Amino acid sequence: MAVYTDIRELNFDRTVVTAGSFDGVHCGHRMLLRHVADVAKRHCLRSVALTFWPHPQRVLASPEEAPLLLGTLDERVALLAQSGIDDVVVFPFNTVFSQTPANDFVSEIIIGKLKAKYFVAGQDHHFGKDRSGNVQQLSEIVAKSNLQIEVVDLEMCDRKISSSAIRNALLCGDLNSANEMLGYPYIISGKVIKGNQLGRTIGFPTANIKTPACKLLPKEGVYHVNVKIGEVGKIGEMKNQKLTGMMFIGKRSVLKQEDIKPQIEVHLFHFDQQIYGQEIVLSLTHRIRNNLKFENITQLTEQLHRDRKKIMDMDA
Repeated sequence: MAVYTDIRELNFDRTVVTAGSFDGVHCGHRMLLRHVADVAKRHCLRSVALTFWPHPQRVLASPEEAPLLLGTLDERVALLAQSGIDDVVVFPFNTVFSQTPANDFVSEIIIGKLKAKYFVAGQDHHFGKDRSGNVQQLSEIVAKSNLQIEVVDLEMCDRKISSSAIRNALLCGDLNSANEMLGYPYIISGKVIKGNQLGRTIGFPTANIKTPACKLLPKEGVYHVNVKIGEVGKIGEMKNQKLTGMMFIGKRSVLKQEDIKPQIEVHLFHFDQQIYGQEIVLSLTHRIRNNLKFENITQLTEQLHRDRKKIMDMDA
């Protein structure tokens, strides 16, 4: 799969296109993307997913209202690569572009730049300035062009799936529902940084993970995770890597100085390599417990032993 970040690099001939933010690349998105790939295969065309970065709401909304995201750009591209799409075009979203009328977006970008012969959209798709364009208007806009519209009924899913619903589930600690809507275990990726090394002194060395500020972290607590070391975009190249562990997200209660913001630490089972500075990908499979307050190190250590046993029993 090719990824384009500069629209001037494009040299497409005839394509099948879909467009959207695709935050999380959840089950609904995947249904849409499969349809794009099927149409492209049927007509011997290239399949293209046009996505926007930064997320439009993080550009247009106030800082207080801008949503945290289910995926970083690298995570999104890696997930789109698994969908069967031939090409991904990352379009820079800014306030100037947000003023583009719906008909100009279709004629100049979808048809003009991406050379689309088919445009595939969900029945509730909106686009253009103030999200004023919809599927009905899209049909009117392209009536005088050769572009054909295919509408996918995403209501065929068992439940209403949206990025917002997944965010809410994660923040409430309902990892099972979030993962069902995503179609895969929620991913957190980032760089391994040095921490205070408290875990090492009590037999639970941890890798501290730094993630982008825009990334949504689920409810504080302990999670069972599958782990891959390496860049998120190279997940497909790490098939033989089978690490598991337990991850903590939250403010730690046993420190002399309380954390200002939630921390991410992961204890890897049967692993003792030095990985500072490396990228790591965590797949959250189960939520084990809430964040608890401990009066001392002994209480924390005893609970960590119980957590590790519970998780290792799951993998047995």
